[in-house]
Amino acid sequence: MQTKKITTLDYLSVLIKWRKAIIINGFIICLIVAAITLIVPKWYTASTTILPPSADSSDLGLSSLLSKAPLGGLGMGLGMVSEETNTFLAILNSRTVMEIVIKNFGLIERFNEKNIEDAIKTLRSRVKVKVNDEGTLTLSMKIKTPFFAGKSKEREAAGLAKDIADFFIEQLDQINRELKTNRAHNSRIFIERRYFQNLADLKKAEEDFQQFQNKYGAIALPEQVHAGITAAAELKAQIIKKEVELDVKKKYLSDSHAEVIRTRTELMTLENKYNEFRYGSNLDRGDSIEANVIDLFPPFSEVPELGIQYARLFREVKLQETLLEFILPQYEQAKIQEAKDTPTVQVLDKAVAPVKRSSPKRMLLVLAAGLISVIFFIMVAYVVVNMEYLKQTDYDRYQRIQKLLIDIKPNRWFK
Repeated sequence: MQTKKITTLDYLSVLIKWRKAIIINGFIICLIVAAITLIVPKWYTASTTILPPSADSSDLGLSSLLSKAPLGGLGMGLGMVSEETNTFLAILNSRTVMEIVIKNFGLIERFNEKNIEDAIKTLRSRVKVKVNDEGTLTLSMKIKTPFFAGKSKEREAAGLAKDIADFFIEQLDQINRELKTNRAHNSRIFIERRYFQNLADLKKAEEDFQQFQNKYGAIALPEQVHAGITAAAELKAQIIKKEVELDVKKKYLSDSHAEVIRTRTELMTLENKYNEFRYGSNLDRGDSIEANVIDLFPPFSEVPELGIQYARLFREVKLQETLLEFILPQYEQAKIQEAKDTPTVQVLDKAVAPVKRSSPKRMLLVLAAGLISVIFFIMVAYVVVNMEYLKQTDYDRYQRIQKLLIDIKPNRWFK
């Protein structure tokens, strides 16, 4: 006899036949799941958002020279973030902050942990920090109620989640301020030491330059040399004029004539003055007013050496003055940063006690339970239809399966 094949209608007929059992059992399963969601602990999540940290001048502008680094804290690989954001994440994920939070809220007992190490692990699993696309940071804290929690326990858990989230931000601001103050203090000490060293170096450079000026009368060496060359040129012109005048007089006057002697004396005086410009005076400095006047024009033979000394001393004074102009604002800025005690964290959205639980999602669980029960009965219908088909087509195999089911003591659905 030819046996008909299994069709979709065969499966549907079984499901229709069992429709009451499917509906009743599915409803019971959904009720059980709904009841379980009323019994199991409920989770409440509170979140707070802070603005992106901005680089200030506490690091004296050095942060602008640093490249962005990959995000490290809290196990989040969110690409490239600023150094300041990495600092915030490192502080929030630090053991120091975790211990402060645990001790402040008594979380060892709340989490039913044996020691602070286990409490830290649990707290880290329940706090989450997210860097948003616009650069803001969102911190979320999850707290669960005990089993069979009433409304008061639910409100307590919601409030605790809010308080812990806010407390994390408070600790972030406090520790970040302490770090900035310490960094500014160290910077101030370093710059202060360099500032006073610069003052000492500038004073020595000025004293050396003043001694050089007093010794050689080099008040403004380039101008003095230029003026000396001009004066020497005029003297040379007068010398040539006197030489010509002397030669003319010697043609019609004797060497012993008063005019010749006077002209020769004047010529010798001019030549001596000219030689003093070239080689310097042998007179002691300060012996006469005339000697002081001559000192205003350095000897040409000493100009190269004096020029080098003048340039070096003048350059040292200018260098120390330039360093002072650079260091003094940095020193004042470091003192301001050290004394500054303003908030470093800007809260965009403070945490609020959540009204609704974040989990378990009762509606989703009930729908999932109903769907699973339907799928289960569809599978049962599939087995029943196939066993009936096997009974008609291969009875020996059907008996072997029945015997196997009896041996493992299943529900006797197929008898």
